[in-house]
Amino acid sequence: MLKILTSIAVIATLLAACSVPSYRLDVQQGNAIDDDKVAQLREGMTARQVAFLLGTPQVQGTFVREDRWDYVYYKRPGRGATELRRVSVFFDRGRVARIEDTRPPTAPDG
Repeated sequence: MLKILTSIAVIATLLAACSVPSYRLDVQQGNAIDDDKVAQLREGMTARQVAFLLGTPQVQGTFVREDRWDYVYYKRPGRGATELRRVSVFFDRGRVARIEDTRPPTAPDG
């Protein structure tokens, strides 16, 4: 008798779980990257100026490359497409030498 009651309880729980819409959390990690601030980056800027604009990088140099800062942003909404963006700033002698952005530049309105 106990097995039958346990089975009924398990089946009722599973059926109830299937009928309730599930809520999916938004997952957001890394640096929020502002397009306007990225657009202000210029070659020749100092590391301090870059940090002022974009904040502290997610990955600030490694023992392999100490001349590169990576700003990484990842967002997976509960519903919809995942957004992944990376901005890499390369330095040469303490100044910005190159900027790589995974998001293509937007055309100016006009």
